[in-house]
Amino acid sequence: MNEDEIVSKLLELSPKEILGYAIASEEDAKNYYMELASKSGQLLGEFFETLAKAEEGHKKILLKLHAKLFGDENYQVPVGIPLAETSVKVETVQNLVEAMKVALQNEKTAERIYTHLSKVFPEHGELFSFLATQEKAHYASIKSHTEYLEGLMESKPDYVNAPVTYLNNQLELHIGPSKMP
Repeated sequence: MNEDEIVSKLLELSPKEILGYAIASEEDAKNYYMELASKSGQLLGEFFETLAKAEEGHKKILLKLHAKLFGDENYQVPVGIPLAETSVKVETVQNLVEAMKVALQNEKTAERIYTHLSKVFPEHGELFSFLATQEKAHYASIKSHTEYLEGLMESKPDYVNAPVTYLNNQLELHIGPSKMP
């Protein structure tokens, strides 16, 4: 299901259901970024870990709001609307780029959801506008990293099928040897 279809289906739901979806999406995004971090070296890993921490922070904010609006943190996830796609298997640099393109779609969807929620809950519009801005910033940073990797693959075609670990080793030559466990 693409971004427009997801947003269209969400707009048919109650505000409580949309908020439940947003909370679940933040958890899913956090897990996705932690998975990408585990497949990446130190530099890209830290980038993905930072995104995961931000998503966790968003979830906490949304849970508090859910409790304020609906009396508890027991949110319901609507059936039939997929959360972030997390099935990209990251083994090569090309796979990493594909995974990052999925992340771009997920961030754009989240931005649209929060923009919508700012209108549904005008008394919390500033919060949702802030979250939409955060998702827009995530999108921009992921996009710049994606464009870098695409350019790298274009200039060095052998990187396309290179294991992600090879890319990590090339990027991290300048920061010294990895710490021993």
